[in-house]
Amino acid sequence: MPECSVSIVTGHGGHRVLLEIDSTALESPPLEHLVFYAGIGVLVGVGLVELPVAVTLTVGHLLIGLTNRPGLEALGEVIEEV
Repeated sequence: MPECSVSIVTGHGGHRVLLEIDSTALESPPLEHLVFYAGIGVLVGVGLVELPVAVTLTVGHLLIGLTNRPGLEALGEVIEEV
């Protein structure tokens, strides 16, 4: 029977779910990002945000996450402290 473990790890961009089965590890996107995407989906579902705006927000969020710019991260930390 395969050995399986699930854990939440913090680092490199947020809280992530880590699933390990035998020697294979799968890591989810940061949970904070998944909540953002779900929230955008809910806003579209109830009609508060139109689909093109939601797609633009989602793509922008993905691109900022992929660039890994230290200046943007520092700005985000300053904003969080306020």
